[in-house]
Amino acid sequence: MNEIETVQKEVMPISEQARMISVIDHPTLVKANDFFLVIRQMRKKIEDVFSPIIEAAKETKRKADATRAEAVRQQEKIEEPLLRAEAYLNSQITDYKREQDRIRAEEEERNRQKAIKEEMERRKKEEDQRLKEAAKLEKAGAKEEAEALIQETIEAQEEPIQVYVAPPSTPKVELDGIATVTTWHAEITDLKALCLAVGQGKCPVAYVEPETLLKNHPALNKQAISLKGEMRIPGCKSVSETKSRPTGRNYK
Repeated sequence: MNEIETVQKEVMPISEQARMISVIDHPTLVKANDFFLVIRQMRKKIEDVFSPIIEAAKETKRKADATRAEAVRQQEKIEEPLLRAEAYLNSQITDYKREQDRIRAEEEERNRQKAIKEEMERRKKEEDQRLKEAAKLEKAGAKEEAEALIQETIEAQEEPIQVYVAPPSTPKVELDGIATVTTWHAEITDLKALCLAVGQGKCPVAYVEPETLLKNHPALNKQAISLKGEMRIPGCKSVSETKSRPTGRNYK
């Protein structure tokens, strides 16, 4: 029988006998006090049995923690050059993609403006032709037909311009194993302007509460994430950050 089993067997009789004592006079008071001391001695005995076990476990944990801390330190030290290289390549990829996206967007806008201009020129020719025909009809005495043609021209002018926009020739940057992620957050550029807007009822009070101002602007960030570049809050602006990351594996 080991020490743990021994003290375990000794505990129950002492516990049961102690709970049978009722202090009603001096003799029972003495008896209760004696058992109180017995219990204290028993607890000391239990502590003597378990203390070495607990200390050994603590020492094992301390050694394991030290080993783990050293392993983490070595991993970070070895991995650090790769992290710097990864950050450098991420910056290169992101900058290139951002520039290509800008060129692509500008080209797309040029194509759109060109298509709109061509459509407007086509409409202008049609309008001029209708007006010439209307003038001929009116001169020929067909006044109602001329007015109908003029009305048709007016209605055509009011129709929204819809055009086909040719896709840009600049290719979209897409890489296998790489994904670009754009995140949005809010930045306060003019706290006075923001407070003034809140005071005038243009913005909710949540935008200037301590939680918003001290904890990375959670209320404003929600607006930046939702509205992106269309966010219009006095004294604030939405900022985007694009990063590239590997896909297909659980990277940090």
